Amino acid sequence: MTGHFVYQRIHTLAGKPLHLAAHLDLAARSYLHIYGGERPEFDEKAIAARIAETLRANRSPARGSATVMLLFAPGDDGRCEISVQFERVLLDAGYAVSSLRPKAVTYEYSIPFGGFPTGFQLSAQALFDSLALRHHSATRSVRREGDRLLSCGDAPLFGIRGKTLFTAPLIEGAVDSVERRRVIAAATRNYESKITNYDKPERQPLRLDFLEEAIPHSGLTDFDELFFADAAGLTSLSECDGAKFMSLTVHRILEALKK
Repeated sequence: MTGHFVYQRIHTLAGKPLHLAAHLDLAARSYLHIYGGERPEFDEKAIAARIAETLRANRSPARGSATVMLLFAPGDDGRCEISVQFERVLLDAGYAVSSLRPKAVTYEYSIPFGGFPTGFQLSAQALFDSLALRHHSATRSVRREGDRLLSCGDAPLFGIRGKTLFTAPLIEGAVDSVERRRVIAAATRNYESKITNYDKPERQPLRLDFLEEAIPHSGLTDFDELFFADAAGLTSLSECDGAKFMSLTVHRILEALKK
């Protein structure tokens, strides 16, 4: 499947897709917004079976994690066609915090239907990630519009300043995703993570305030942490456009994310 399409990246664990119903709902809404007509209806069990078959065909570890992509595009008869593509095997079983903290640079650009996961989004991400690596020795690119940072490729970008979590509003062009919703819910509910300090367990509450507000490029140095969320889990950025960041909260957010 090439050209115009909408897609969902999905985390699979032990051969089963996680949060498939939420991914399919988001795909249906994206498809309807872009292509019009009637909202497509999907057979969740049949799609899960196709995903399992794709994983087996690519020899994905039976008990481990991998990511797949579901692509949705109009067929010759105008009905929504679905393609399943294997992406990669993950090192960890389940959502994880990346052990690598990449360097990022920003590029100012806009794309058609920028708030939706589309083929345009994938093409732009590949282009600007390659430019970031070639010209800045950075492995990730961040999409910027004016002073607003919207996403890291196709993944929602989050910032932490003090005890407040920031991310750009969907109405401003941030990409909606299952991971975006789950991170916001996990970080802001009254979840208590268990932290061992000198072999004495203690309860440390994770209660972040939340502002649906874009991270300003002009105020990058005011933020303590910058990270993005995708199908693999959470990735903390080491720097962005020269501003340096810590990695203090993402592991606690991941604990809450797994609940």
